[in-house]
Amino acid sequence: MIELSVADFVLVFGIVLFTAFVQSVAGFGFALLAVPLLIQVIELQQAVILASLIGTSNNIFQFKDLRKDQDTVQVKRFLYASFIGAPAGLAVFLYANQDALKIILGCGVLFGVVLLARGRDLSEAHVGLAWAMGIISGVLLTSTSTNGPPLVFALQARRSPPAVFRATLNLIFLVSGLYGIALFALFGEIAVEDVLLAITVLPAMVVGVLIGRMVRKRIDPLRFRTAVLLLLCFGAFSSMYGGLVG
Repeated sequence: MIELSVADFVLVFGIVLFTAFVQSVAGFGFALLAVPLLIQVIELQQAVILASLIGTSNNIFQFKDLRKDQDTVQVKRFLYASFIGAPAGLAVFLYANQDALKIILGCGVLFGVVLLARGRDLSEAHVGLAWAMGIISGVLLTSTSTNGPPLVFALQARRSPPAVFRATLNLIFLVSGLYGIALFALFGEIAVEDVLLAITVLPAMVVGVLIGRMVRKRIDPLRFRTAVLLLLCFGAFSSMYGGLVG
């Protein structure tokens, strides 16, 4: 059961608002930022469930606004691969201890930072790249809820236009998120308290997305991306530190 003080609830509310804003502006980063920050307040497995519930709600909320720019070929390819990797990630979530998961989470986030920072042009890369990144994304989806980096890397490497990039990721996250939630529910990992907390902080997600929509055209994309990568590094190292000293 999740028991939060008023101060802790305010922190969770603020984290959801901020990370929803980041995702609205950048097209990625919700769970990648939210989970390392949330584990400073709640247990890792609870943070993963909360990030999955709120993150998927975020994608549903933005679906209508973004659907016209989706690359459906890429969506299908990544989703098929993610569905293959997700059961393996669920096994890690169920059987690895909290400290090990924190270290895995930190390593996964740092892996994502490296991929995102490289920015290589792989527009002519073999289709196997998409399958490999999709499978890794599926593993991360159900183990730590931070499934974005491999997908972001693959789409950026193929030089997808910003609108297509944002819309395609949103649909992939939406469908894979529903799949991950179904797996969590099937194995009894989602408690009523998790759902109630997600509902309670849902307004923070909505506000974050709406603010992001208003300001994303006024923000320097390069500087914002750099700031996000630095925040990801901070979150990764704090997660790994928590796992090592826990």
